[in-house]
Amino acid sequence: MNVTELKIAVEKSNVIFKKLKIKYPKLAGYLVFSSPYGQSGLTTDWVEILNLFPQMIADSKPKEKGLQLLQSIAEIEAENKKNSGKPKSFEKYKNQLSEIINDLEIKEDTFVEIRFKGTDLDLIFELQKDELISQEHTPQTKASIRIVIGIIGDLYSY
Repeated sequence: MNVTELKIAVEKSNVIFKKLKIKYPKLAGYLVFSSPYGQSGLTTDWVEILNLFPQMIADSKPKEKGLQLLQSIAEIEAENKKNSGKPKSFEKYKNQLSEIINDLEIKEDTFVEIRFKGTDLDLIFELQKDELISQEHTPQTKASIRIVIGIIGDLYSY
């Protein structure tokens, strides 16, 4: 999944979440990307995804390079905080990072889930049955409070 496709999947996720909030006015929460390997807030910022949830991005040479660039930027920022002299620039690394973003691929089996700000179990159990929620990926049991909107590959093509 590329940059444009991710934006479409995120937009569709937000539309579904808005519909749910209208249907369930007590719904207080936010959307996240998740997988068995981690999670991050729902975003279309590839640098943020690479930094906070790199497992969401398919392994590739551009991903390795991006992670190296992020490390270089972090090291320069840390060095700049320590030194009171003229700050060292990391613009070159940021520009290189911007260039490789288009070569990254998001794993399409990443979930979009709701994280709740409070625990209203009755609402959560009602949401489990809602047609806007992925019945395939949301556990249909009172032992789980996991609510999955869908996987980004399906949300994109939906």
